[in-house]
Amino acid sequence: MLPAPAPSPDSTPSDAPLAPVLVDLIGQALEAAASPNTRRAYRADWACFTSWTAERDRCAMPATAQTVAAYLVQLDAEGKASSTLRRRLATISKAHGSQAPDAPNPATSQLVKTVLRGLGRLRGQGHGTPAAPVLPKHVRAMVKASPGDDLRACRDRALVLWLLASGMRRSEVSALTVADLDWTDPRGVVALVRRSKTDPTGEGRELSVHLGRRELTCPVRALRTWLDTAKIKEGPVFRGVDRHGHLGTRPVTGAGIAHAVKALAEKAGLDPVQVSPHGFRAGHVSARRAAGDDLAAVMDTTGHASVAMVQRYDRLSRRFRWDATASLGL
Repeated sequence: MLPAPAPSPDSTPSDAPLAPVLVDLIGQALEAAASPNTRRAYRADWACFTSWTAERDRCAMPATAQTVAAYLVQLDAEGKASSTLRRRLATISKAHGSQAPDAPNPATSQLVKTVLRGLGRLRGQGHGTPAAPVLPKHVRAMVKASPGDDLRACRDRALVLWLLASGMRRSEVSALTVADLDWTDPRGVVALVRRSKTDPTGEGRELSVHLGRRELTCPVRALRTWLDTAKIKEGPVFRGVDRHGHLGTRPVTGAGIAHAVKALAEKAGLDPVQVSPHGFRAGHVSARRAAGDDLAAVMDTTGHASVAMVQRYDRLSRRFRWDATASLGL
């Protein structure tokens, strides 16, 4: 390849300021690069870090590598999950990259990398602890524990059945609207997931949820009953219901979903600490793999981009898969 010709004095790049409209467009593009949930998480994480540094009379911007390392050690001592430590560190890194681009980024320093790796080894869970799977037997118990035709009971039954049957993330369930549901196929309902964690550009994906074999635990019938009972014709599918039984207009939040499933788990005699929205996704994968569904079929439903992530939840099907005792002649 021939070397590029040296630029002439007349061809040097201009340092003239950009037009205001172009500056605004660049700002909009940078803002849209992350989802609203991600932006809220970054703001909350940055507020936690700046509050921690202020209490200890340390500088947050620019921070030193020692300050960030000490912050991670404190989070670990408080029992924060490994994923939380990594997310907080990513927030610190992004903040320094945008606000102090000429200063060394403490989040990418060798000290901080080594401390994070050491904390993971000391904890013995470098990849975090997978959510406890919420299995079909658990969901059946939760459905039976929520009888009646009132709004909250109808919503909660539809919510837990939909979480398990669809394998959707809580953010995807929260964002689901009536317009995203296609009821034209007699075999079930087709849901359009417009945006997800692994689809930040919003290409979207469809997932089909079949009619259940049993009326009590059919996710499609439960969803239809909820929409009809709540008289929801448009807008968010799953919404808040206050303590007086009044229906909200805004979508139920991720925290609201967590509160609902834990409350229902407690009514069913389950340990609410072991029940989380992500546990339904883990239970979806575990139960389907135990039933013989292959990885490709499971990933087609859940939208997982990584086989390794699916295999983290593929626990039931791997139990007693091989009889090593018999192979060893014991």
